[in-house]
Amino acid sequence: MSSQAVARSEEPVRRTTMPKDNWLGFVGDVLKFTGEVTFKSTLRIDGNFCGQVKSEGGTLIVSAGAQITQATIDVGVAKINGTVEGDINASDEVTLGQSSNVTGNILTRALVVEKGALFNGNCRLKKVLEHQNSEA
Repeated sequence: MSSQAVARSEEPVRRTTMPKDNWLGFVGDVLKFTGEVTFKSTLRIDGNFCGQVKSEGGTLIVSAGAQITQATIDVGVAKINGTVEGDINASDEVTLGQSSNVTGNILTRALVVEKGALFNGNCRLKKVLEHQNSEA
């Protein structure tokens, strides 16, 4: 009699409605991924990443359960549902989802904080800064 081991996942598969043609990159559930990533359209991180994320106008999605540490994030839009330790600079908008946990500074034009989100840091709005600079 032979037996086979079968791996089963207890977690449901996460799906998105965005067409895959619009995805530039995806960092899955990895133990450790370190470095600098630059992208143009959309990058979703589901695993653990340590380092810099850059995109002029692109969208970064940090999934629930994902972690970005020692982060320097420079993007157009940041949609955070996981953990980010570091600074976020988004030219358009930052959304902190209900499962997000952000420690660091945020610089953006618009900040959306959903009920349940945790944020420990400072936030500065770009419109306010641009307005103050023009008055000086």
